Amino acid sequence: MQNLLALTTREVKAFWYSPMAYAVGALFLFMQGGVFTLLITVLNDPRIDPTWAKISQLFFGGTFFFWFSILIIPPLLTMRTFSEEKRTGTIETLLTAPVSDAQVVLAKFLGAWLAYLLLWVCTVVLFLILSTHTRFDWGPIITGYAGTGLLGSVLISFGILASSLTRNQVIAALLSFVAILLLFSLGLLDAFIHNPQATSLIRYLSLIEHTRDFSRGILDTRPLVFYVSLSAVCLFLTGRVIASPRWRS
Repeated sequence: MQNLLALTTREVKAFWYSPMAYAVGALFLFMQGGVFTLLITVLNDPRIDPTWAKISQLFFGGTFFFWFSILIIPPLLTMRTFSEEKRTGTIETLLTAPVSDAQVVLAKFLGAWLAYLLLWVCTVVLFLILSTHTRFDWGPIITGYAGTGLLGSVLISFGILASSLTRNQVIAALLSFVAILLLFSLGLLDAFIHNPQATSLIRYLSLIEHTRDFSRGILDTRPLVFYVSLSAVCLFLTGRVIASPRWRS
């Protein structure tokens, strides 16, 4: 546990010492500020009830900015995790240290995921500001954040796996982006398939559908199991990649 904590601390510090962290953070907050601006515009409409229950649905998945940030931010957060270590040669020192490959992979994952969560925590200020002007239900907001955090664990694990496959950061980011885009595209197949069993399976695999449920205040264990399982598979594959003699060479 001490080794994992030390490695995770190293990853968090390394990330925030990089100028990329602040560029990513600025881009993310700019996009979420755009979402908040749209939310204020909608609430200023006299036809809208100020206690509108769909505030969370608009913020979590109701705009282009949300999905664009979901597609872009995880690849940017994870592209340096393994690729930069391998390019600079520091991975040799890391893997020969008295730590296991599993601890290295998990520390990389936790470092990137914590950075992802911190970015979303910063947006809580927007709802605190909104709460001073109107009343709304915090329940869907909380589940929306929970769902976004769980979704982030899947996307970050995909990014970690992509970064372990190459020493080029740009290629790692592109691989992660394409993988995430394909994963989200599964939910779009629902419009073209009319078989009830296939539709049920697609909805279970659809990250878009899960996000909608969380933004409505719906808590379900099935997405939780799906997210944890998919993240675990990606991290396991990452461990197998870095454990291969060819990768170490």
